[in-house]
Amino acid sequence: MSGLDMESRQSISVDFPDVIGNLLTVGILMVDRRFTVVLWNRFMELNSNISADEVLGKNLFDTFPEINRNWLEKKIKSCMILRTPSYSSWRQRPYLFRFKPSSALAGEAEFMYQDVSIFPIRDHDGALQGACIAIHDTTELAEQTRLLEQAMDQALDLEESNQRDSLTGLYNRKFFDEQITQEMLRARRYGWPLSLALLDIDNFKPVNDTYGHPAGDVVLSVLSGRLQGMLRASDTLCRYGGEEFALILPHIGQDNSRFLLDRLRKSVESGVVELEGGTTISVTVSVGIAELREGQSAGELIRHADKALYAAKDAGRNRVICLES
Repeated sequence: MSGLDMESRQSISVDFPDVIGNLLTVGILMVDRRFTVVLWNRFMELNSNISADEVLGKNLFDTFPEINRNWLEKKIKSCMILRTPSYSSWRQRPYLFRFKPSSALAGEAEFMYQDVSIFPIRDHDGALQGACIAIHDTTELAEQTRLLEQAMDQALDLEESNQRDSLTGLYNRKFFDEQITQEMLRARRYGWPLSLALLDIDNFKPVNDTYGHPAGDVVLSVLSGRLQGMLRASDTLCRYGGEEFALILPHIGQDNSRFLLDRLRKSVESGVVELEGGTTISVTVSVGIAELREGQSAGELIRHADKALYAAKDAGRNRVICLES
């Protein structure tokens, strides 16, 4: 039967109503200054499968060796020295007592999640006699929180996958259309330059015709990784379509972007792509660059970059062209 050790009741001289001892929704236990259990209510009996008669008068840590003794002793001593309550959330420490979850909504929880409150206990003269520990079962809340966070993670993963090209892992055309608008707004708000580059792999059709589309996919994937590895964190490289890429360059004007893109072009030119079986392919890229001008729309900026790209193709490919907007 739940209750309070009679000797401790007399020495502490505190009245504990039966409602506390029989409480089923909150665990209540009390320990004296030597961590001897002097109160063990019905909640604690039901969830520990240990009756009050079995635990009263015994050391808490001897009865429950799985409790983190160092942590709880510090909490209780701090509570008594400072004479203020202490609190621990299930988010900080999932549980104090290793109770099995009782709720049908516990889901995947192995143990009952618990909020723990610790209060100093004084006698009628104000002398500290021990500490009261309240255990609140938060398993349902913890499980609902876990499911919500899981759903949010899945939603974020889905959103991320919808923004990515499945072959190269780069951002896709849909993301580009949204991002270029956002970057233009930021550039105009803060007065910084913004450049857009369109890159196209030269003579890509013969690669597919000669080596097959799987080889073309390898070229696209390897080239994407090579380009991405040379960019800043603030740059946005997207697969614009087929063998064409779009590169958004915040904070960079036309001259500096030309220098950066020529480095990328030379890296592609000097590298090779190795196919299964040891065959190697060399490719080059043509690049067109446009810098955002006052009053330009996203469509106009893209058209200027595309015009520059075609100029690079017409000039013999494997080069970077910037056209004045």
